[in-house]
Amino acid sequence: MAGVAAAWRLSEAGWEDRFESITIYQRGGRLGGKGASHRGDHQRVEEHGLHIWLGYYDNAFALLRACYDELDRARTDPACPIATIDDALRPAARVGLEDFDGERWHHWLGDFAPNHLVPGTPTGSSASLTGADLVRRALRLLGDFAQSVRSESTTPTVSMTAAPDPPTAPDPAGTEVGAAALGAAIEALGLAIPALAGISAITGPTPLDPVIALVDSALREIRASLRRAVADDRGAVRIWHLISVVLAQVRGIVAEGLLDDPAVFARLNDEDYRDWIVRHGADPVAADSTLISGLYDLVFGFVDADPDRPGFGAGLGVFLSGKTFFDYKGSIFWKMQGGMGDVVFAPMHQALRLRGVRIEYFHRVDQVRLDDDRRYVERVTLGRQVALAPGRDQYDPLVRVKELPCFASRVDPCQVVGADDIDEHDLESFWCAWPDAELVELRRGIDFDDVVFAIPPAMARHVCGDLLEDRTEWRAMVDGLGSVATQVVQLWLRDDEPSLGWPAPGSTMSGYVKPFDTWASMPQLVEVEGWPEDDRPGTIAYFCNTLATPNPADPRDLDQPQRANAEVRANVEQFVVEHLAHLLPGTQGPDGFRWDLLCGAGSARGPARLDSQFWRANIDPSDRYVQSLPGTDRLRLRADASGYANLYLAGDWTDNGLNAGCIEAAVLSGLQAANAVCGRPLRDRTLGVYLPHGA
Repeated sequence: MAGVAAAWRLSEAGWEDRFESITIYQRGGRLGGKGASHRGDHQRVEEHGLHIWLGYYDNAFALLRACYDELDRARTDPACPIATIDDALRPAARVGLEDFDGERWHHWLGDFAPNHLVPGTPTGSSASLTGADLVRRALRLLGDFAQSVRSESTTPTVSMTAAPDPPTAPDPAGTEVGAAALGAAIEALGLAIPALAGISAITGPTPLDPVIALVDSALREIRASLRRAVADDRGAVRIWHLISVVLAQVRGIVAEGLLDDPAVFARLNDEDYRDWIVRHGADPVAADSTLISGLYDLVFGFVDADPDRPGFGAGLGVFLSGKTFFDYKGSIFWKMQGGMGDVVFAPMHQALRLRGVRIEYFHRVDQVRLDDDRRYVERVTLGRQVALAPGRDQYDPLVRVKELPCFASRVDPCQVVGADDIDEHDLESFWCAWPDAELVELRRGIDFDDVVFAIPPAMARHVCGDLLEDRTEWRAMVDGLGSVATQVVQLWLRDDEPSLGWPAPGSTMSGYVKPFDTWASMPQLVEVEGWPEDDRPGTIAYFCNTLATPNPADPRDLDQPQRANAEVRANVEQFVVEHLAHLLPGTQGPDGFRWDLLCGAGSARGPARLDSQFWRANIDPSDRYVQSLPGTDRLRLRADASGYANLYLAGDWTDNGLNAGCIEAAVLSGLQAANAVCGRPLRDRTLGVYLPHGA
């Protein structure tokens, strides 16, 4: 995504006056990296993982909106069912957590109220998200979220937004004990706000001790009053956990000086978020609750995929929770109305080519070489994986599914030569044994002047030998920046969700059991896929989690992908047999899991029907999720800080102001790389409030 965003900014109107050419080199036949998707059997969407857009993704929304506007599909492709960004992404306000009380699991669902803001527009972009803003909006968080514990059978409206005039939430009456605790917490915060505002005034610093003492006092009183009362009231327990965590964040914001100095956010990233909130007064039980574990699940925050080794930088924990709950536009979550390849990368492919950008598919970067003085990237060697058929200048990877341009799952034999057995090989794999058609060498001053490097550190280890030998900061980043493999499964079930016992179609949940702790209901995809009527799914469910695999990857271990896929297959079977019934009770019959529910399985019986579903082990160095582990934030390099005069960096692994693995960080970094190439300030024409860059 980052490389595509960079190409988009670089290819704006008049780009030919500055550059001779702009070229994207892409391994395999799909654009998008970790976000690539294609259409498989029954024209079903098959993804790398679970991709959901958050309401604060202003730069990603802005880029995609501009792409659709430029394509003008309503005029140029009137049969296409996704013509605008409003067709491509739709609100998904229902989110929740799975909560374990020591004996059984409970659903904790909530609907986050919409607001009138539009993501990706200058008028919708936040002007401020300071520590004081976070504290003030915490009042609304506590009041509104208490509503969600009134009954497990309700899905209340929760209003948390950066809108100047946010919608009014329902009366936050919860359980008697919870309401009392909530009132005390709000009173404490209400008393603190005038002091917090005074701290940020120009008149000079205000002593923090009285404010910290006030919050400490509130925490002690609430903890003492609730300790005995909440034991048998799950709703009150949830309220206490929320109050405890939010008040700890408020205390930390004040005590750590976040009100006056945003740079402190980065310094806090040396400490784990969970440890930080406990240090600032959160009840350790609250810090281990689903509120926090769900956050770590969403950011894959586990060292080497070990659930007993959670890790997430405290500064990002505070900042991203504020962005997520207080800075969303329109809806807290947005879901794509097709695969990410369909609604993001196919239109980007079309629009970039119309602009004159070349996209060279089937080109694998093998090495980035420096000049003798170690000042420039001098050469880039690539393997051309296939040769194009005579008369073809570029490969066209798109096919039509119900009139929607999508990426195909297989190489088109009519566009290439010598590819009789190519479908047996994964050309996007680090371990691919398919022989290259030829070796390509790009040379500075002849084939390129500047390079935007949009390959993550786990793969940079294998293709940037000169850079790693030359500069300590590159070695530190590649060796120290954490990443983790992930696993994903998509299930197509015959019955719809209400029939299977799930009360909230379209929701997204986290905090559940391993091996798949996060899941999303995706009913919107039924209509865009091509299932026959007698095998049409009523439920589409996506699940994901981390996966423990060797790192660094061994290029000689050609069987590693096969072993990893077998492991994920076993995990999927364990999950559907042992754990799916909590989410979808109707999947269980008298004899256990109802294998007949699985669509696309033909005449297969029992567990063999599971082979018809889609799962994936994302173990490729390029597919690993880049984490935000404590102590690693300082290892990230800015887009303009590669150390080489003609090399610029793009990816969610860079120091971009968001510094977390997500679509927005990728787009933000790509725009910054393009700005650096053009000699502009890094944040020129970017939207939203983000953290300062490091040194």
